[in-house]
This record gives sequence, structure tokens and C-alpha cells, in this order.
Amino acid sequence: MKFPLHLAEDGRVVHDWVRQSSIKTSDMCLERWRRELWDDSPEIVKDAAALGTACHSVAEYILEADEPPDEAEVTELFNIFWAKMVPTINIWNSYDQESATVEGLNRILSWYNEVYEELVPKKVEWNFNKLFFEDDERIVYLSGTVDLVEEDRIWDWKFPKRDYSRDKWQYDRWDVQSMAYCWATGIPNFSYAVMHSKGVGRMDLVRDESHTDWLRAKVLRLCQLLESDSRAMALGDNGWWCSEKWCDYFAQCKGATIGGT
Repeated sequence: MKFPLHLAEDGRVVHDWVRQSSIKTSDMCLERWRRELWDDSPEIVKDAAALGTACHSVAEYILEADEPPDEAEVTELFNIFWAKMVPTINIWNSYDQESATVEGLNRILSWYNEVYEELVPKKVEWNFNKLFFEDDERIVYLSGTVDLVEEDRIWDWKFPKRDYSRDKWQYDRWDVQSMAYCWATGIPNFSYAVMHSKGVGRMDLVRDESHTDWLRAKVLRLCQLLESDSRAMALGDNGWWCSEKWCDYFAQCKGATIGGT
């Protein structure tokens, strides 16, 4: 069993678990969030996640290369990175291997042909771990990895089936990733490039200090909840994420009672 908290020399609680992905998990299901932090996670690699990792690896390689590749070289790069990911996959629930190969190649080529040429990289796959806030009781760090930092814009690559750039109004209101990354970089302009099964979508967001204030308030509540040492968390079972396909803990939770997929 893991323990996500420890004490600083002055006795304050140190929170170094905070990532945008963990915050988003808490929005969907507090019990899943608790399990990811407290419990030993099952060693699960799903096909869609592995495909996204392979595409990200290709994009990172291209952005750091001295010379831009041609399409044939992009195809070769994808085949190399995808071949490394395939043996790690233990759940195929979005594709079969053949369709995943076709989809993945199409998406990274879409990124190469429609996004890559306009980019001016400053930092690629930039990792950060920064003090987010502190008070008399706790010290809180925020960490993450930004796909691309330009002089005046942050980019994040997504390689899903569905074009959720059409849901911009939701992201304007609730997107945690853009709030976290804009704070970390000090750059207010954030863009998602969404390489989906039918093309490329783009979603531009702007963040300011008010979004950072809200994110701090949100994270503070989660810190206080963890500090209470509560193992009784609300179950967020009223959405698509509560299913065997999307939650690694489903079989131990809702799936152990009424089942479902």
C-alpha cells in the first residue's frame, strides 16, 4: 500500500501527488482518485493509451530533431515506437492490433501535415515540479509534463477517436490541464491539437490569475480530504468512466456487485 503524504521538518504536511490528471480523476470519481493514490495500482496498459504514447513519442522525436523528416520517415518512426508499445498492452478494448496501427499512423501523419509546420518549439516535453501554494498546515507542489512550450503558447497533443475540440465551451469552464500548465509556464495561451479518426481539431483557451485562484481552492479541498485519512469516498458511478473499459478498479467496485461494462 502506498501513502501519498509525508511531513516536512517543520511538521507541515507535504502534498507532492498533485498532477492535473489526478485532479481530473477526483472530478469523475473520488473513490478512484483515492485508490490511485493509496493503493498499489494494477499493472494495466490499454491499447488506446499505448497508441497515444507512441504518437507522442514520434512528435517529441520530430520536434527535437535537427532536420524535419518527410512522410516516409514519419511512418518509419511510428512503426518503430508502436512496435515497442504493442508487447506492453494487456487490454485491447478499443481496437485490434491491425486497426490500431492504421489509426495511429493516420493520426500522427495528420499532426505532421496539419500542425507541425506552424510550431516554433522552445521546450519539448517540459517537466515541472513547482511549489503551488503553502500555508500553516501544508506545502503543496504541482507537477506535470507540457508537450510543447512556445514563446507565447502552450500545446498539448491528443490522439482520441472523437473530436472533442467541439466541446470547447466545457473546456473553457472546467479544463484543469490548461489552468495548471498556464500557471506553471506563465503563458496564458493554451491550445489542444486533437488528432481524431476524421481529421484534426484545435481548441484555444486563455487562462488568467482567476483560474489559478480557483485551481488552488480546488486542490486545497482535496488536500484537506486526504489529510482526514478518510477511506470512505463518494462513488462517481454516474458517467461513462464508471465501466470496465475506463476504470482499472471497476471489477473491485461496482463490477463486483451489479456488473456491467
